[in-house]
Amino acid sequence: MPLLRRLLKGVVGVFLRPYHRLELLDGQNLPPRGPAIILLNHASLLDVPVLMLLDPYPDTATVVKSSMFRLPLIGWVLRQWGAIPVERAGRDSSSIRSMLQVLREGHPLAVAAEGTRTRSGHLEAINPVLAKIATSADVPLVPVGIIGSFQALPPGAILPRPVKIVVRVGVPFRLERRTDAAVAAARIQREIAALLPADMQPIGAAAQQGQANIQ
Repeated sequence: MPLLRRLLKGVVGVFLRPYHRLELLDGQNLPPRGPAIILLNHASLLDVPVLMLLDPYPDTATVVKSSMFRLPLIGWVLRQWGAIPVERAGRDSSSIRSMLQVLREGHPLAVAAEGTRTRSGHLEAINPVLAKIATSADVPLVPVGIIGSFQALPPGAILPRPVKIVVRVGVPFRLERRTDAAVAAARIQREIAALLPADMQPIGAAAQQGQANIQ
């Protein structure tokens, strides 16, 4: 682990671990090394620092929206971490090339599967561009569910609330290169949803589950 990453982890951990009682579940499901795509739900601005703190790899490239790089201190931290800026929910070609290059070089790539933060707290539809990348990369896909970050810092909130944050790691899976993007997106969503509680399920899935419980 590079010295700078260890230092950043230490600084972030001073706040996150005690204040949010941060917990990692099933970390043994993480592959020992890259290349791999870590696919997480995105419910809060806390998700990126949580991911940075719990990241066991020395060389993960995290995909972050480009506007974050324009913030003075945060932008510097993200650049030092080797984060990849992305515009328009992942549709700019330079970011896609950077993501694929990271995987070709054998590194892990961490990316919000929805392409943007949810505003409802529910898992949203998977970004179709990401689904195409996942099918073309032919690497292990690792679903990750972050629970509690939405309640700790929902959209519009300024100060985090002392809510426990739990990160669950699912079993890695693969998608064949010829998999249709819509099929791939549905599979990715199911794998992440399986790690989340009922109040974070995709709205359609939550409604179906509620109907099943009534019956």
